[in-house]
Amino acid sequence: MNGDELFSRVITTIQEMYLKIGDSYGSVSLYYPFESDDPIEDEFRHAAADFPEMLLERLPQRLRVTVSEKDCVHISKMPVKETIRDMVTITKGGTGIDAVKEYIGSRYPDSKMVKSGYIDFDWILTFPEGLDDDVYCLSEELGRVTYHRFSKEEYLALGFEIPE
Repeated sequence: MNGDELFSRVITTIQEMYLKIGDSYGSVSLYYPFESDDPIEDEFRHAAADFPEMLLERLPQRLRVTVSEKDCVHISKMPVKETIRDMVTITKGGTGIDAVKEYIGSRYPDSKMVKSGYIDFDWILTFPEGLDDDVYCLSEELGRVTYHRFSKEEYLALGFEIPE
């Protein structure tokens, strides 16, 4: 992960948080696994130039990004990736997996949703390259779908394989 990718991840995570729970108060700290010696700070600072209060700290084996309340509000008003908005909307209302599959299949016909071979998740969803490069891991419990969103790098680092 480089500084630009980290900044993008922070933005989409804050946006997703606001879509899921609405307005929030206070700053937010986000933690990302990071064991590299690569100098990520300068690249991140450049990418986050419009957010001077956003802080990046290198901790043992991870990074912490602290986003001020003011920056969170600003980020929540920025345009959100269509796929993230759709995933939050479709899963927020207690939707079952069949409805999710139908909606995603009709809205994103080139997406791939496959049954997971892992106990951790029921379904793995990927979108066409360039539209949304994240991996969505869906689970259905009591007829309600929830999901976790990972970058491909994070997903692979957890020991999972991206389905063909």
